[in-house]
Amino acid sequence: MGCPDYFSFYPSKNLGAYGDGGMVTTDDPELAKRMSWLRNYGQAAKYRHTEKGLNARLDTLQAAILSVKLLHLPRWNKARAVHAEWYKELLAGVGDLVFQQEARYSTHIYHLFIVETEWRDALREHLSRRAIQTGVHYPIPIHLQLAYEDLGYGEGDFPETERLAKRMVSLPMFPEIRRDQVERVAKEIEGFFADGQR
Repeated sequence: MGCPDYFSFYPSKNLGAYGDGGMVTTDDPELAKRMSWLRNYGQAAKYRHTEKGLNARLDTLQAAILSVKLLHLPRWNKARAVHAEWYKELLAGVGDLVFQQEARYSTHIYHLFIVETEWRDALREHLSRRAIQTGVHYPIPIHLQLAYEDLGYGEGDFPETERLAKRMVSLPMFPEIRRDQVERVAKEIEGFFADGQR
């Protein structure tokens, strides 16, 4: 039996609902049965709770929305990949930018387009002043979160994770972004590094 796969349908994801939602898939019948119980208050049958569970059922409205959006997902993912190539083309060799690496055995769907730079915060401020929104996803690594201090990890235990958490910035990325919009973002980033605004 394989491991389960987990999917988030958070609204900003490539396949996003209009509210929170998610899905677990598995080829393990026992795990499937247990997950079904856990998502429905731990009920093995109506009003028969075999263990503590959650109210984590995907409601029918979200399922209907996702069913329609699923038909468009391949086209949207392909568009994101094209937009990522635009960014790479326009930002190649600019400043100290480093792009996400794409595994040879995989296809990147670019939920986010992330670049790394030592000057992340100054670059974000520069772009914000020009009405270009950016994001910083996961600025505090999990091992440094208070909720996980019981694991016993501290600063320096995962140096690469900590380094990336300080350098990564997400540039505008969505299926409908236009070439001229990507060019504007790239031009402002290029200007930031050319003018030494760091």
